[in-house]
Amino acid sequence: MTKKIAILYPLFLGGGAELVTLWMIQALKDQYDVSLVTFSEENFKTWDRQFGTNLERAQITIRSPYASSPLFRNARKYSLFTIRQHLLASYYRKIEPEFDLGIAAFNEMDLGRAGIQYIHSPLFGHGNEAARRVFGYPASVSRVIYQRLCEWITGYSDARMKRNLTLTNSKWTADLIKATYGIESQVLYPPVILNPPDTPWVERENGFICSGRISPDKNLETVIEIIHQVRERGHNVHLHILGGNADPGYEIKIRKLCNQYPSWLSMEEVASRSELALILAKHRYGIHGRATETFGISVAEMACAGCIPFVPSGGGPAEIVEQDKRLVYRDMAEAIEKIVEILSHNQSASSISSSLRSKSAQYSLNRFNEELLKTVRKMILAHKD
Repeated sequence: MTKKIAILYPLFLGGGAELVTLWMIQALKDQYDVSLVTFSEENFKTWDRQFGTNLERAQITIRSPYASSPLFRNARKYSLFTIRQHLLASYYRKIEPEFDLGIAAFNEMDLGRAGIQYIHSPLFGHGNEAARRVFGYPASVSRVIYQRLCEWITGYSDARMKRNLTLTNSKWTADLIKATYGIESQVLYPPVILNPPDTPWVERENGFICSGRISPDKNLETVIEIIHQVRERGHNVHLHILGGNADPGYEIKIRKLCNQYPSWLSMEEVASRSELALILAKHRYGIHGRATETFGISVAEMACAGCIPFVPSGGGPAEIVEQDKRLVYRDMAEAIEKIVEILSHNQSASSISSSLRSKSAQYSLNRFNEELLKTVRKMILAHKD
């Protein structure tokens, strides 16, 4: 009999965590009976286009708790993340006997019986103010009370959560998980789903790509100002902002900036995988703005396409560029100086591009699939014992 696997993901907002989740489903669907447990409405056609999967016609069951409630299905406020996460896990624990394995694809969850959890960033660490500062979680008494209340209402157990086999997206995040919970985790890099053409450096546009979710944590105003200052230093570069809209209010704010600088700044709708590959391969440079990104799939995509990314010094993106001091910046002023330096030495830039692309095999889909399937088989066998 085919084993049944439940994959839990609270709400699809169009970022790297969603990519990992959908490719988990893609990797498992032919060998297992897969159900997706989520508050989101089924939208495989759009997800396939955005993330490169082929799930629209697959036999994937959708299980949606509290499906009639727009509060959990549509609301994107930060304050609802915690309760939504716990309610999803609480719902799964009620139906857990129907499945051979549960996989929490979005951070830590109490699955009842031990399963697999893929932690993009720790959410609930008791007393871990460092994690809250890193990810911008409010370090307040009211926040702690709210978090503990959500756990009490839903019957969350920290001890049961820690029994899960934990996967994560970078060595940087693995260290943070260890500091937060005292548990070990295995690094399973998200897959880069691109097949970019090998465009010669001399044929690429002298411009920048910033891709990912359109949300405040991506610091797009800072990215725009960096490129503006680079232009003020005499370099005729442009910037394309590409990504999914996770915050409508923030999107309006960024569009106003685009209207202010129409000759060199644009914001475009989410591209398909093939379109994104072509855009990245057409450009020489990329830039990322979030200082505490735990991995940064958009940065890995840039590297795979030979598009040189400039990234903040904290978090996973610096790991992707292997801490190359020429590409890592601590603040806006340093970013401007390092970009100007590379722009002024075209031969050096071409060499960096080639090196980054040659090292991107560690983010291959084959590697992701093989490691995930091996881990799933291990957990299902463990449940038999």
